[in-house]
Amino acid sequence: MKRFVMVCGDKGGTGKSLMTRALADRLRREQRDVLMIDGDGEVGNLFQFYARLDEAGAPVQAQLADGVVPIRFTGTERERDQLLAAIDSGRALILADLPAASLTQLGAFDRDTGFFAELARCGYRPTLVNVLSPFSSSTRTVREMIELAGTQADYVVAINRWFGDREDFFMWYGGTHTAASPGRAMLGESGGIEINLPKLQAGVLVAIDDLMLTFADAREDRRLTTPQRSRLHRWMQALDEELDEAAQWLGLAETKR
Repeated sequence: MKRFVMVCGDKGGTGKSLMTRALADRLRREQRDVLMIDGDGEVGNLFQFYARLDEAGAPVQAQLADGVVPIRFTGTERERDQLLAAIDSGRALILADLPAASLTQLGAFDRDTGFFAELARCGYRPTLVNVLSPFSSSTRTVREMIELAGTQADYVVAINRWFGDREDFFMWYGGTHTAASPGRAMLGESGGIEINLPKLQAGVLVAIDDLMLTFADAREDRRLTTPQRSRLHRWMQALDEELDEAAQWLGLAETKR
């Protein structure tokens, strides 16, 4: 089955781009045939770190084959249409990093184009990935996500441990004086899965971003200190274990090219 994986959500600052970069890094390491799309255009994290470059280090125009296609999903209708046009490539796996407010935009896009029905007609099964912070404005987007696509999609919720441990996510799990988020029950009822996005030490991520490195390249780059590279390696191992839990939803269970 062909997969169309979209990392999305209406709340900004939850770690969506970090999650997409991590998944993109895994797909590149395994040399999977994937079309990548950055819904924030050329300023997006996915494009900045994983676009195909020329010998001078500048992004090439032709990104479709093995780079990152930039679109502005919250821009004009013509820009949004490129998300649906991506299925014309026939690629077995499509990964899109969508910006904040993307759930609202995706709902409008579906009403306008029949997006989810068209994916099914063309043999694609969509996966919506929502990265959570502990705040109610983030946790309630899970219910909105599932109400948007219903049985037309699969769902992965990634708890971003950058923000804290389980007890810090009482708006999601529930606490002594707080009920669990309705979205958590809906996730289980819809056959979705919950995984963790492990915490990467801030200084390590800052060093990687400063050098504009992919995670795989940073792991071998001697400009990072040995402790930094060691922490990155452990983080990648922990993250791979989490991604393995959701492999069939994320396009990681299919045979590599």
